[in-house]
Amino acid sequence: MPDDKVRVLFLQTNNPGVVWYRMFQFAQKMSDLGLAHSRMFPTWNPVDLTLTMKDWETEYEKVMPTLTDMVEWADFVVFQYIHSEKGLSIAQAIRDLKPTFVEVDDSFSHVPFESIAYDSNRPGYALDVWATRQIMECHGVITTTDNLKNHYLQYNNNVNVIPNCIDFDLWDSYETHKNERIRIGWVGGDTHAGDLKLVKDVLYQILDEYPNVEAYIVCGNPPKWEKHQRLHMVATWAYITDYAKMVKDFSFDIGLVPLKDNYFNRGKSNLKYLEYSACRTPTVASAVEPFRSDFKGLLVEKDEDWYIYLRELIEDEDFRLKIGQNAYFHVKEEFNLNKIAVEYSDLIKKQLGWHGNKFHDQQRRYEWQL
Repeated sequence: MPDDKVRVLFLQTNNPGVVWYRMFQFAQKMSDLGLAHSRMFPTWNPVDLTLTMKDWETEYEKVMPTLTDMVEWADFVVFQYIHSEKGLSIAQAIRDLKPTFVEVDDSFSHVPFESIAYDSNRPGYALDVWATRQIMECHGVITTTDNLKNHYLQYNNNVNVIPNCIDFDLWDSYETHKNERIRIGWVGGDTHAGDLKLVKDVLYQILDEYPNVEAYIVCGNPPKWEKHQRLHMVATWAYITDYAKMVKDFSFDIGLVPLKDNYFNRGKSNLKYLEYSACRTPTVASAVEPFRSDFKGLLVEKDEDWYIYLRELIEDEDFRLKIGQNAYFHVKEEFNLNKIAVEYSDLIKKQLGWHGNKFHDQQRRYEWQL
């Protein structure tokens, strides 16, 4: 019997962390569950963090034979946003052959000025120009939040939300441990130095008042704050394949998600909350868009709330454990990769016009209107 599963090609151009959450784990899970056949281009190499994925755009002559064969194989193409004029040419060529959707997980034209990513993302620069054209000219967009959906509807009228999610088969395979002190923690990327300033003063205050508390700021290049005996600025990173284990190993008792209320952060997803919740860690987060719904933690509306909530969680272990447990089961129910992979597969089939697991058109083609 012929195999009538949809064939999905994922074209990656971003960093390994984004590729992991927005492409690789979906590709793998849809294949594992028998929902689709999936391939990735270039070949998935999660340990090579020095690999700049956009390089293949500018040297596409070397990869074109392989890429052409993979596009021919595919029924549906998911393409991360491109960075160059040559990348746009590739996206346009693929779009003319197969249904092609752009995967975008942030508002790349609105990176805050204080971010280290601003210089490569500022309005009017190459990424803004060519990626926006790509979004305007593709068949549709896949993004992470309703906020980003509303943003990108100005460029494309077919924008769809597939939320970030957790592979609990992976995260549950690692154990946490009990710390000698109550451990407040944050782990993330170097672009959040400005956001972390929101909790800087309150962390020093808490550490001075509670000798049984320690704090960890974990990223590749932590901010240069004043030293404190129980404030640990951990300059480290992990291959994305080891990231879940690293977060579990830190065993935070309280997780922080400080975010300034700006246009860029309103478009971010709740991923940090999902990760903490997968560890049964209660989250204290800024009351910005990513946490206004589907959130089982403590929302900081005013600056003094950081201090109030941290004190409550430190002093009441039962309260702390209850919030962490509730968040774990909430995320496992609503943001589980096993569930969201099915939603992703259903979205693809809907876009292709499948009926009863077969194409509406028996010749496995779909006519698109740009």
